[in-house]
Amino acid sequence: MLNGMKLSNDVEIVAPAEAVWDVIGRRFDKIGEWATAVPASAAIPGSPTVDEAPVAGRVCQTGIRVAPNVTEAIVAYDDSTRSLTYEAEQKPRFLSVARNTWTVTPVDQQRSVVSYDAVVTTRGVLGLLAGWWMLIMLRRAGRQVLADLAHYVENGVPSRRKQAQLDRAARRGSTRRFRLARP
Repeated sequence: MLNGMKLSNDVEIVAPAEAVWDVIGRRFDKIGEWATAVPASAAIPGSPTVDEAPVAGRVCQTGIRVAPNVTEAIVAYDDSTRSLTYEAEQKPRFLSVARNTWTVTPVDQQRSVVSYDAVVTTRGVLGLLAGWWMLIMLRRAGRQVLADLAHYVENGVPSRRKQAQLDRAARRGSTRRFRLARP
C-alpha cells in the first residue's frame, strides 16, 4: 500500500480570479469541455450535499482502461475563498482514497494562481504495483490539466490538444453529451 501519495502543482493564469473560479468551481461538472485528460463529463444527478456547491459532483470519462469512468463528489466548497475539495467515490478497487483540493488565489486584478493538492492512497497488491505508475500518470495529467485550464480561461476556447480530441469525437459520431450510466 502506498499511503498518502501527495501531488501538488500550480500555475499563474492571466485572468481575474473570478473568471478562473467560474470555470473550476461554478462549472465543476463541465471539465470535459476544456480538459484533455477528461474526454467527457456530466453532473451527478441530485441536489448538492455541500453548501454553496453548484452540483453534488461529476462523473468523468478518463480514457484509461482500468478506470474508464470516475465519479467525484464535492466534499467541501467555499465560493468566497475560491476553494473546493472533491473525492473519488466510484473508483478502482485498488484505491482507498483519492481526494483533490483546488484553490484560486488572486495575484492582482488580471492575474491569479490556481493550485491543486491531491492525496491518493492505494490498497492491496494491485495498488502497490499500480501506485507508482499512477503517480507518474497523475503528475503528467495534472500538468496537462493546468495548461488546458490556462489556455481555456485566457483565450475562451479549448487548447489545440483538447479541440483535436473534440473534433475526433465529432467525426466518430460521438457528439452526444456524456450521460451517466443508470444502475
